[in-house]
Amino acid sequence: MKAIISSIFVAALAAAGPAAASPTTEPTRMAAGGIRLDSLSVSSGGGFVVLDMTLNLDSLDLPANTRLVYTPVLTSTAGRKAMPQIVINGRRQHIMFERGDRSGFAEGATVVRRANGRAQSLPYRAAVPLSAELTDYDVTIHEDLCGCGDSLDGNDYLLRRRRKPLMAFVRPQAEARKERHIDKTAYIDFPVDRTELHPDYRRNPAELDSIVNTINMVKADPNLSIRHIEIHGFASPESPYSHNDFLARGRARTLKDYVRRLVSLDDSLFSVAHTPENWQGLAAFLKGSNLGNRDAILAIMADPALDPDARERKIRADYPADYRFMLATWYPALRRSDYHISYIVRPFSVDEARRLVFTKPQQLSLEEMFLVAQTCEPGSAEFNEVMEIAVRMFPDDATANLNAACTRLNAGDAAGAKPYLDKAGDSPQALNARAAYQQLTGNDEAAAALYRRAADAGLEQARANLENIR
Repeated sequence: MKAIISSIFVAALAAAGPAAASPTTEPTRMAAGGIRLDSLSVSSGGGFVVLDMTLNLDSLDLPANTRLVYTPVLTSTAGRKAMPQIVINGRRQHIMFERGDRSGFAEGATVVRRANGRAQSLPYRAAVPLSAELTDYDVTIHEDLCGCGDSLDGNDYLLRRRRKPLMAFVRPQAEARKERHIDKTAYIDFPVDRTELHPDYRRNPAELDSIVNTINMVKADPNLSIRHIEIHGFASPESPYSHNDFLARGRARTLKDYVRRLVSLDDSLFSVAHTPENWQGLAAFLKGSNLGNRDAILAIMADPALDPDARERKIRADYPADYRFMLATWYPALRRSDYHISYIVRPFSVDEARRLVFTKPQQLSLEEMFLVAQTCEPGSAEFNEVMEIAVRMFPDDATANLNAACTRLNAGDAAGAKPYLDKAGDSPQALNARAAYQQLTGNDEAAAALYRRAADAGLEQARANLENIR
């Protein structure tokens, strides 16, 4: 067999890499049954579509003056791209070819002479570029029986029809009650060893305004109902534990009473908690630092044999320089007041939710956002944006991540879907989405295995996708 293969064709195959097999269930016959296509596969990956097949010529009886020309073609929304041709010559046509007659087929074709009556096969492999975003395409082969290069006459055989994988979106469960919360920290300055609050002292005006404004913002929204506010006071460890317990408790109560009067809410909505010594906060500062004796100090803090006062004395005695640094730099930030505001959001109709999804998405449930998306054209910019908002609001929810992954996969964005797929759970719909990811990245074998698992679980979209990939 004599072949002419262009350097462009060879470079394309090298860039495409190994093909992932997608065998057809039955061979295709051409030339009135004289040519059979064996081991046919079409796969995509690395920005290329790869066609792999073997032409079995055993049954072909080709007259000496006849030439057959076959042109594989990739058709997508980006247009038609022809692959290198296959030319099968009868005896006399091949003599003319060897004498320089190249009419009827393009340069770069694979050319072979048919030896009638003998077993003969012709392996063929070609690759054409295709953008990863274009998931729908057909691969056909045009048969020119006259050998004249006429692409308008002859027969066309469909080798593979690939369509965008079908996604299975999941409707989230409804929330019985939409409970939300706001968590913030304030740094209120109290006089040394005292529990009374001076609103104009140091940075207190700004810190107190922040607490009051946050509560009033929730209180003023007609869609929200405050159900509980907790104020949690923390003291630093530099005094005896009993004294710090007194300060943390008293300061939290003082702050609660002050705030309650300004926001005009019933006292039953408030609660107070306290942590006498904020060792956890100190450990966080230490772990994030390059303090020379960091690990030794952390070991002292973790020693179960030491009570808080003994722990603080040992650090001060063993590492006085580090202790002075911590006392001046980190201890002021350990004296803080956390406040936790719990509230309930009323349910919304779809029309109301549609108005809120782009302005106050935190007030919507995941199901309400999903229902808003159903009012949009699937795949539209608005549909995609609603799904992205949903996963931002519920970043750890499996259903939100699954639907966001399906949105990205629908757009052909496999890389963008991957972070969501990692948190999408193991439902049949998630298996189908992971299969689509494998398909879009060129791993048809892994895709088929996942589609089969999802199809076995009863998912119709997976059954259709499995047929498509076959």
